[in-house]
Amino acid sequence: MKLRRTVGVLFGAALAAVTFVTPVGAQSAQTGSSTTYQINARHDGSLVDSAVGAPPLSRKWSRDLGGNVSYPVVAGGRVFVTVASADGYGTVLHALDADTGENAWKPVDLGGTYWWSALAYGGGRLYAQNYDGVLTAFHPATGAVLWTVKLPDQHFFSSPPTFSGGLVYTGGAGSGGTLYAVDAASGAVRWTQPVANGDNSSPAVTANGVYVSYACERTYAFGPASGSPVWERRTDCSGGGGRTPVVADGGVWIRDGSGGAPSVLSTADGKVRGTYPANGWSPAPAFDGRQGYFVDDGVLQERHSRTLASRWAFQGDGRISTAPIVVNGYVYVGSLSGQLWALNGATGQSVWSTDVGAPINEPDEHNVSQPLTGLGAGGGLVVVPATNLLVAYGQ
Repeated sequence: MKLRRTVGVLFGAALAAVTFVTPVGAQSAQTGSSTTYQINARHDGSLVDSAVGAPPLSRKWSRDLGGNVSYPVVAGGRVFVTVASADGYGTVLHALDADTGENAWKPVDLGGTYWWSALAYGGGRLYAQNYDGVLTAFHPATGAVLWTVKLPDQHFFSSPPTFSGGLVYTGGAGSGGTLYAVDAASGAVRWTQPVANGDNSSPAVTANGVYVSYACERTYAFGPASGSPVWERRTDCSGGGGRTPVVADGGVWIRDGSGGAPSVLSTADGKVRGTYPANGWSPAPAFDGRQGYFVDDGVLQERHSRTLASRWAFQGDGRISTAPIVVNGYVYVGSLSGQLWALNGATGQSVWSTDVGAPINEPDEHNVSQPLTGLGAGGGLVVVPATNLLVAYGQ
């Protein structure tokens, strides 16, 4: 099942020259857990976890879950994923013990049309959303359902949820688009805002803004608590679909498949700070302070977040497929060949690699034929979905 795609023309802006420096800890990283797609609410792929040692790592466990596996949520001694059903439409939620990979509680059928669902974690709860807009909160230790709500007014849901500040943010489409903020404790919808299309854009959330980006780089910022509009950016084309934005170093990093270079917008006012060299269909970049890591055409490249100057590139096998993540300064990427690498984030030197045992699929942000996939980490583990496998590495 394919969602709508976009054609059109994008525009860029000149990037002001700044001194090439790489401060450590310029932006705080998620600590100890992966709570949504690309690790955290900013989707910047960055994690600090003292329990994850420096690579090389060893395989702790592997599970064949019988269908394409989503990105993992890793928190509270559990690893949570959703898996495409082998028996028709729908997905299944799995909760695994982080130490052993065994079931922590019985798998849960999430239902829904097609094979898409997504997870978030926060406030002591796990949140699962299916394609039909049914959002459910679970007790992460027991699997008990705490509340469930059918999100109103829209019919199609392909934007992974994000938890921040007691709210769960997500989007829906079908009749225009809607951005939702849901009370994490009760499931009550606290506010909604109309947006263009509403597809495939997991909200990136900070203390100052909720950011979503749709076709033709149509991008919005809203106040997290009230939903009040902060700014909106439009271009000279229109279409359907979207891609998850990344917030890092004062910028909203957005991508679009309509042919132009991806853009960096100011978080403050939405003005174009510059464009960066990558294919608009490329996976989300990751950041560690002002070091950015971009996968484009099967190659990983480091770039400074202000100058976009590059110090190194890593070819691997030329089939690097995943959005990168950064754990304690090491960059992890996977390949369609099933290879996983860990690289020194400062130098690009490969310090460890392993064969996971199955192709590591690219994140498909445009279709709903499988759950959105990606790497995760936390609790001393680096967790890799590889087609039907879920594999955990640690010391």
